[in-house]
Amino acid sequence: MYDPPPGYPDCESDAEDFPTPEDRHYRELEVEGVGVLHARKPLPNAIPALAGAANSKVSGQSRIDYLNIFIQNHLAPGEYEVLLAKMLDPETDLPEDAVLRVSRAIATAGSARPTVPSSISR
Repeated sequence: MYDPPPGYPDCESDAEDFPTPEDRHYRELEVEGVGVLHARKPLPNAIPALAGAANSKVSGQSRIDYLNIFIQNHLAPGEYEVLLAKMLDPETDLPEDAVLRVSRAIATAGSARPTVPSSISR
């Protein structure tokens, strides 16, 4: 029986065909423990970066790289660099999982997510 190839390359190719429009608006996004950032809602072309960040078949460094790409593509110009500078500044008190918090806030902005497990699944 024929095993189809993984869908990731197809997904990445589809995303390259539909880049983020330049006029996509940035909104204030409150990230707990990090502060207010300006980000835009993810579009379908964000799926490859999110999928890469969750892909257990790639190295840990690759997963981090995909997560950083996702964040860079959604924060307003210059805000990613400001976030990195704050993370490196010993005077700034940011949580260790600041990057993860920012990515989750971007991915779930304007949605009912994250949701909690239902009482049936507990």
